[in-house]
Amino acid sequence: MRKEYQYKEYEPEILKRLQKTQLEILADFIVICEKYHLDYIMLGGTGIGVVRHQGFIPWDDDIDVAMPRKDYNKFLEVLPGEMGEKYKILTPLIDRNYACNVTHLQKKGTKFVPYCNRKLKCDLCIDIDIFPMDNMPDDAKKRKRQLKRTWILNKMIFLCGTPSPIIPLNGIKKIVAKVICAITHYVLKVLHISPRFLYKCLLREAQRYNDTSCKYINAFEVTMSDRAYISKEELYPLREMKFENLTVKMPNKYDVYLSRLFGDYMKMPPEEKRVNHCPYILDFGDGENVV
Repeated sequence: MRKEYQYKEYEPEILKRLQKTQLEILADFIVICEKYHLDYIMLGGTGIGVVRHQGFIPWDDDIDVAMPRKDYNKFLEVLPGEMGEKYKILTPLIDRNYACNVTHLQKKGTKFVPYCNRKLKCDLCIDIDIFPMDNMPDDAKKRKRQLKRTWILNKMIFLCGTPSPIIPLNGIKKIVAKVICAITHYVLKVLHISPRFLYKCLLREAQRYNDTSCKYINAFEVTMSDRAYISKEELYPLREMKFENLTVKMPNKYDVYLSRLFGDYMKMPPEEKRVNHCPYILDFGDGENVV
């Protein structure tokens, strides 16, 4: 296992089964989106997978989608009546112990607990991740302020759940960052500041400009939110592309978007730089941890 739980190689048949389960979730997500005319795009590494592999990146173990906020809100509203017997949503608003900013569409009866979340006292299942997209102001100072505030809130939410997150630094910088993270975690605990409270602050800040006409929208909850913005002209009209056995939606100018996020995304990274969610517990619903 790679240092700090960033990567764990799966047995091929287990990874294939996990990806098949996630495809099932994605297919049902698409059914609802089509029924209610909701827009979405494949995001991050999943977007790379669409273009470079027409499916999963070979070692990838998750699916990320992004939706404009109004479509995201509508999806959360209709899901219980459409497929509530099969799926549930996880956010800090639903479970106060969920110290993470990412919305999970979870398959009931399964378990998927990454090493970095193994101490969270909430029900983590096999899922796909949904990221709402909100307006980002045209004014450079306001944009910088919004990005900074949402970045800080995202980190603080995660630090509510752990004093020792994965830190992509080296040497003295890494030591200092670890100390700061540990201190922040315990200060949040002492002050009884919850992930739910911080998540509400994040929602307020992310949606600050949604009633304003803006050129760009952004998925503020992703790690690289400073590069995850996209203009309406780059986004629409959405393209249909292949992802495994499904037809999915991508930005019209997907190359511009993916290049902004990742640079030369068509180049395969070396093995030592590959990451996944490094499962601590993986149960497909039969009560057996298979990792």
